[in-house]
Amino acid sequence: MLYFVLKSLHIISDIVWVGGMLINAFVIAMVPPTIRTGVISALRSYDRRVTTTALGGAWLFGIILAVWYGWYTTGWFGFKFLIVVMLSALHGMQSAWLRRMEADPHLDPPAFVRLGMPIVLVSVVVVVLLAIVKPF
Repeated sequence: MLYFVLKSLHIISDIVWVGGMLINAFVIAMVPPTIRTGVISALRSYDRRVTTTALGGAWLFGIILAVWYGWYTTGWFGFKFLIVVMLSALHGMQSAWLRRMEADPHLDPPAFVRLGMPIVLVSVVVVVLLAIVKPF
């Protein structure tokens, strides 16, 4: 029973975290400079309260599951862990660029941050496949 509760909390945290990252990526890539300040101010508040909390939950519940069930020694988990570290770093970059863009709406972030949507979506597909199939 505890396994299913932890797994559910991990998946819920993942969904909220990924949703927040996709919203961040959309605003960074698509919102024109003329309206950036107001949109980014609201988004930064949401990002701090909801997305970052979900990121913490995903890490917490994921690490608990990996340690309690011994997955940390498997190859698929190592690859999944690497992707999650990359997504966490991307979230940090998104947050930093949102802060900078709020201060100066005419700044344009580097391509890696602007291309957040496809990076997040492809990463999620790979992570889900690794977690379900456990290929190695």
